Amino acid sequence: MRGESATLYRAADGSNAYLSGLNTCGNGWTCPVCGAKIAEHRRRELSEAMAAWTNAEGGTAYLVTLTFPHAAGDDLGAMLEKLAKARQGWKNSRTYKRILGPDGTAGSAGAVTAMEVTHGANGWHPHVHMLVFAARGGLGDGLPALNGDLSSPDIDALRGAWVKQLLKVGLADQQQVSDVWAHSFNVRGGEKAAEYIAKYGRDTRWGASSELTRSAAKVGAAGTVGGALHVTPFQLLEWAGAGDTRAGALFREYADAFHGKRLLTWSPGLRKRLKLSAEEASDEAVADLDEELPERQRVGVLQVEDLQVIVSRGLLGELVRTFGPYGRADDQESLNDWMAWARTMPKTGRGAVLVPRVFTSGRDVLELAA
Repeated sequence: MRGESATLYRAADGSNAYLSGLNTCGNGWTCPVCGAKIAEHRRRELSEAMAAWTNAEGGTAYLVTLTFPHAAGDDLGAMLEKLAKARQGWKNSRTYKRILGPDGTAGSAGAVTAMEVTHGANGWHPHVHMLVFAARGGLGDGLPALNGDLSSPDIDALRGAWVKQLLKVGLADQQQVSDVWAHSFNVRGGEKAAEYIAKYGRDTRWGASSELTRSAAKVGAAGTVGGALHVTPFQLLEWAGAGDTRAGALFREYADAFHGKRLLTWSPGLRKRLKLSAEEASDEAVADLDEELPERQRVGVLQVEDLQVIVSRGLLGELVRTFGPYGRADDQESLNDWMAWARTMPKTGRGAVLVPRVFTSGRDVLELAA
């Protein structure tokens, strides 16, 4: 804990609940709580960037999505390594530099890049989203195709360069070229890019998430791991908590593969160009902030002794469900009643909680309260 108490908040729509005032792990890939805070902070930054570019600079943004064929049983870590090589080769290609480079024909100021991964009947499905800040009409976009993707000679050239890299690193073969051409690369225009940013941080089940940045926080279609399409890692985590050992193994594979990777990557100089802070705050620093998440309601306060009860009885998940999705209560009196019930439950652990103590020297230290 950061102080002597923590505050319980509930999303205004009843979709979620969370505690403020606790120390955080800062892992946006595997922690729904930290992921929510990080995603909302990033959404605000991206919204500011989009406004600065489209209003002050008169530009637009394109949402570019990159992916590749995959099959059940493919190793996620190995795929991510090859995907990184393909992306690097694509960005170093003459085609990319000619169109999206600093002096390219698209008038690009840079891009914000992020990774997303889901799991389904065909195994892991990693894909990359790039929000490209370019001159209006910079990609020579003509009429969109039926699926909403933009089409132009420049876009086709970028697609061809991407397919070439997939073949080079072994993420596709010659027999798959026609399918890869049709499905591994798409570009959507400014309106769609703005929609994705607006969605960022607005997921109703796991808190803040986004098509562009924290899509790992979204819960996918309901069903079994083997049968559902585009199941997200946090859906796997939910199933693992309910006893699904295969879902647990898949989540561990995901956590290992994404360990140490950045959630977002900004092109050099782009933040300065868009008048944002020169240095992007780390995920750990963002998770430690007490920023206001959107549309939340204050339920009440829990003292350290209350948290000891909750932890010692393994009731943190029940607390979140009661005051979030179940929506049975939303005020301090209800929280006090719930705590009275919690104290009647049997202990399953010690309930140790780290709290700050200030000694006469003025130093803040952590003391184990159990």
